[in-house]
Amino acid sequence: MNAGDGFPPGAREERRVYLRGTALAERFFHAKDEELSHADGWDVIFGDRFGRGVLNLDGVQHRACRKALLPLLGRAAASAHERRINDTLDRVMPTLPLGTPFDLHSFTTPLVFEIAAGAFAGLSPSEAHEMFELYNVLRIRDVELGTTDGDRDVRRIARARRRMRALLLTAVERLADVDGPVRRLRALPHPPPDEAIAGNIAILILAGYETTGYLTARLLWLLARHPAEQDAIRRESGDRMALPAERRESAPLLDESAPLLDAAASLLDKSAPLLDAAFAEAARLHPPLKYLPRRALTDLAFNGTRLPAGSEVFYAIGETQRDPDLFHEPHEFRPRRFRDGAHDRLAWTPFSAGRRVCAGIHLGTLGTKLITVRLLQELRLSAPPGPYIGDVCRNGATVEPESPLTVVFHQVHR
Repeated sequence: MNAGDGFPPGAREERRVYLRGTALAERFFHAKDEELSHADGWDVIFGDRFGRGVLNLDGVQHRACRKALLPLLGRAAASAHERRINDTLDRVMPTLPLGTPFDLHSFTTPLVFEIAAGAFAGLSPSEAHEMFELYNVLRIRDVELGTTDGDRDVRRIARARRRMRALLLTAVERLADVDGPVRRLRALPHPPPDEAIAGNIAILILAGYETTGYLTARLLWLLARHPAEQDAIRRESGDRMALPAERRESAPLLDESAPLLDAAASLLDKSAPLLDAAFAEAARLHPPLKYLPRRALTDLAFNGTRLPAGSEVFYAIGETQRDPDLFHEPHEFRPRRFRDGAHDRLAWTPFSAGRRVCAGIHLGTLGTKLITVRLLQELRLSAPPGPYIGDVCRNGATVEPESPLTVVFHQVHR
């Protein structure tokens, strides 16, 4: 709703507003782009360093790109993605150390990046490794211009952007005849130029690896701290995990009679309720996005909260999902809560909701579950003693562990 006349004179300056709770969520998630800009919100976080794509576009451009790309991100794409994940894990799992402390996040993040870069850009493992390092450079924040360090960072960022652009434009040409993002975006009635297609690929990789890599590490770390839950999931998945590698492709991880994920309903899948509940609880305790950013393009009021035009508006996913009015013992890892009872449909929104729900929610969910199942097939995880490790949010949206998520891998004895 537009509340322009409700703002007193002089009260239209830009400001930052944080929203939390399900009452405000309803309005936030269903606001139109002309009211709350998704693109302008993400510009606050990383500008156009990674290009522009389905994540940081609005209006007609966003709808066209999303419609073109959704078939590559939905349930129908899951089987091909599963094969890619399994092939990558077959190569990297033998390199994991046994019996010594190991940081999960340092493993899952480049792993998921390689999978995403291969899926969306056709990159080889070595090319994906190079691009991963470029992405890390482009994530540098708080550059202090006029200083030696700041000027060096500016040069590093500029070089990284040029190299990433070259890699992505090469990928655009390489994928021209493949059923993927390039062909589907070029088939639009008003196809974007190759630079914009490269930007869409960059955003698909960015959105895919940061969230899935983080959430996978968190789920595994929580299971290491809760061995009874870990053992239960290992037993639940036993039939599949007992298969030899050459038969995994023909044995889907999830029940094909049920949708992989319905963003409007529960994510629990009938075939693996313990795994699904643990996944949901990990995403509740540690959503990969602490805040969802928007910018108000017109004066608005949400349930009495005034949002002047130009305001930076952030919906607090993390705070809402730990609200004791919504979840009993909200700071505890209790997967059973997602098996035993229903919750407000907007109490759990780690992947956003409404019109702009994460386009890659299906593949991201599959990736985390499949990596978890494969690791539990061969390894038992234990957590060294120490305090609970929280999160830090350095850019106003995404999170990372405040210290290494350390576990010890042990061989599973059958």
